[in-house]
Amino acid sequence: MMIKKILPAACAAALCIFSLTATAAPEALPSFDCAKARTGAEKAICANPQLAALDASIAKRYDEARKSLDSITAEALLRDQRYFTKVRDDAFEKPFDKDKPIEELATRLKYRDAFLASLDLAERKGFTGRWRNLSGEITLWKKPDGDILYEGSAAEPHTGRWSCNVEASGRAKDERLRVKSVDTKGWVLNLQRQGDGLVVQEQPPGAGSSGPPYCDMNGTLGGTFFPIR
Repeated sequence: MMIKKILPAACAAALCIFSLTATAAPEALPSFDCAKARTGAEKAICANPQLAALDASIAKRYDEARKSLDSITAEALLRDQRYFTKVRDDAFEKPFDKDKPIEELATRLKYRDAFLASLDLAERKGFTGRWRNLSGEITLWKKPDGDILYEGSAAEPHTGRWSCNVEASGRAKDERLRVKSVDTKGWVLNLQRQGDGLVVQEQPPGAGSSGPPYCDMNGTLGGTFFPIR
């Protein structure tokens, strides 16, 4: 399985091609103290100036975003960043190609850096637009009749053991939006604007329901998504 099939679909092809030719100056330092590096990924970053530059860029963009977002969304971004760090470390220990852990690490760092650079930190009202987190992306369009079209996809960001895809529609009321379709088989996606973010909750049709039919292997489209340009 190729890594580009595991990363969210929004990962552009250019980001998924390993290249460290001109990403950093040789003296680049990572965002953490290399004397305290514990994981294999951290040690690899400390040993490679290009990877160190990517790590430093990620930290800088993350700090800027946290300062710009409201407190609730900033806390959600903190959780998303911690999840990224865990996936980064786990994937370095168990890369898809055991002979190319550095290449995979570089791809993941580039993708995260691009995600943070794509965050739309200007005030956004309503639901329409693109929203993303580490696992997936949501796009919302408003139709002339007022209905909102929903397109969402997600995948487990390390192994890809589960994925989700759904298209649905609904109508917004105040800061809430309920979307459903034939494919959701009674499941409803409840969306709510919370601060700068978009919170998605999955509502099963009844007690004892199995996982959502638009996901496999216990996948989920729930969580906080962040506005991107």
